[in-house]
Amino acid sequence: MSNYPYEFNEESIQDVFIMRPNGKIAYLPYSFYSDPSRVIESVEVNGDAQRFFLNEDGSYPFNLAGPAVTKVIDWNLQTENGEPKVHPKQSDIRPQAGYFLDLRRMSIDRLSMIFIGEEPNYPADQAVTDLPRSDSGYQLVPEAFQHQLKETPEQDHLYLAFFNHPNKTRSINQFYSYSVAYITADELTQWEYSAELLGKLADGHEGLEPNVDFTTKHLETYYGETGVQATALSPMDTKGSAFPSQCLLACYIANIRTFKG
Repeated sequence: MSNYPYEFNEESIQDVFIMRPNGKIAYLPYSFYSDPSRVIESVEVNGDAQRFFLNEDGSYPFNLAGPAVTKVIDWNLQTENGEPKVHPKQSDIRPQAGYFLDLRRMSIDRLSMIFIGEEPNYPADQAVTDLPRSDSGYQLVPEAFQHQLKETPEQDHLYLAFFNHPNKTRSINQFYSYSVAYITADELTQWEYSAELLGKLADGHEGLEPNVDFTTKHLETYYGETGVQATALSPMDTKGSAFPSQCLLACYIANIRTFKG
């Protein structure tokens, strides 16, 4: 874990809290889930694509298109020939059914009107222009497999989609480079939010460890107990607020406990 130093910087804005069905909370730093070894799908600006869910004709499974949080079913993990898809970077891992978290559908835009930000605007992202297009756009789940949409995954393996340049700005009428990382349930356990984990991430930088108890209680009160499924909070909106300075609140939050068991 020492390979992912904990810092208060723009990268940490992209960190993710996962509220798990087992009652625990996982904390995933951007540097962890964006590691190339975990990426199973990606599309670059020049159109180069490593495909997993994305089909050759440019179509995408409809059950994964739209929701910020949804389920990955067994049908999504089969090739056209009915063979199981394999992890392109780790041949010993066969991706399993789980949950799909799409950070591209969540905004870290500022909402607070308490103060005016003085920081300059972020640069614009470059749109992808060279990629095969599909006449239909989306691939519907065949009727024979639609019963899987009602089923709850046995384990909370996670597929996490994110823009390759998350801190750049984008237009709603363009398509931008992105990646999808696969994170196993065991890895979520290894990254359980705790003082021990944050101590390792701080790597000796005193004063950087947030108040774990306060942050955990805050997450449970405002997102767990209320059943909120997904949200995002800009750190600029907590500046000068009543939150303790050692409270880690700024990032993305997904509550996959909300799916029926």
